[in-house]
Amino acid sequence: MRIIHKDLDEGRMKLQTENLNDLWHLQHLISSGDIVTAMTWRRPKSETDKVRPERREKERVKLSVRVKEVDFQKFSNNLRVLGVIEEGDDLGNHHTIKLDTDFKFVLTKEWQQEDLDRVEEAKEASNRPEILLVALDDEVATFGLVRQYGMEKMGEVISSKSGKMYDSDRELSEKEFFGEVCSKIKNHVESEGVSSVIIAGPGMAKKKILSFMEDEHPDLASDVHLGNTSHTGTSGLNEIVKRGIVKRVSEEDRISKETELVEELLKRISSDSKATYGLDKVEQAVDMGAIETLLVSGERLREDRKEVAPLIEKARQKGAEVEIISSEHDAGVQLSKLGGLAALLRYKVS
Repeated sequence: MRIIHKDLDEGRMKLQTENLNDLWHLQHLISSGDIVTAMTWRRPKSETDKVRPERREKERVKLSVRVKEVDFQKFSNNLRVLGVIEEGDDLGNHHTIKLDTDFKFVLTKEWQQEDLDRVEEAKEASNRPEILLVALDDEVATFGLVRQYGMEKMGEVISSKSGKMYDSDRELSEKEFFGEVCSKIKNHVESEGVSSVIIAGPGMAKKKILSFMEDEHPDLASDVHLGNTSHTGTSGLNEIVKRGIVKRVSEEDRISKETELVEELLKRISSDSKATYGLDKVEQAVDMGAIETLLVSGERLREDRKEVAPLIEKARQKGAEVEIISSEHDAGVQLSKLGGLAALLRYKVS
């Protein structure tokens, strides 16, 4: 995300989206009551004195909309901001502004520290390359892209190999399978700006395909890292993250960090150690200055912002680190099951 202009005295910031991750950040950043100002498409009112008014073409106009609802549609690459027109034609009417991955707009709101932190995080993340994961064995390869909001499954390739094949046919089928996998990897590298590819799975298939790539696609092989997992499919993709393979490839990877924090939380809870969860207990720990790291699910912050935001600010003032955990990967789901609010503590609180 790019910051074009910032005037916090007036509560305004002009931003430009650059990728899908930015839309995910904006889903959490834009809240009910905020004002979004942008160029958008709206159909002018038809003449009312006609018996059958003509349906007029949409025109590009500048509108300011007071937000009622935000809907992130990651599979269609847009963020829908629904609200009531505050400035522009048709005052008081409802309108939807669609933000895509290359969109300029002004956001006016009461900026909190976590909002400013999120903008900076999105700004920094725009410079981070994407990482492609491939969970693979001899029969199937499943692809996933590590985005800031979680893991996005990117399809799979299935081998035509069967147990009844002769050795020569089996070898030919394996080469076709590896060729299809490499072709799909190349497409993702070119279309998504992927800098690194992690291929992991049980058995020897990962080493075989790397050898194949070194012979047939040396340009791809140089960016490939191998890892071990017990599973393939979606479970294999999640296992790549949980085992810290992504973290080793990119120390800045957000999902690995969030997964690590939640796993540490669960470990401490199971051993009745320095951790707590739930609104009442977290509030108590904040008041005591006992929190080392406050974990808040993005879903909980979005739904209960008025209740949660002051708690976040108070925790910051008491010296706590605050991490907003995406609800769109396994670790975030686990945190949501704990109420979306938890903390790693400096010392145990009774």
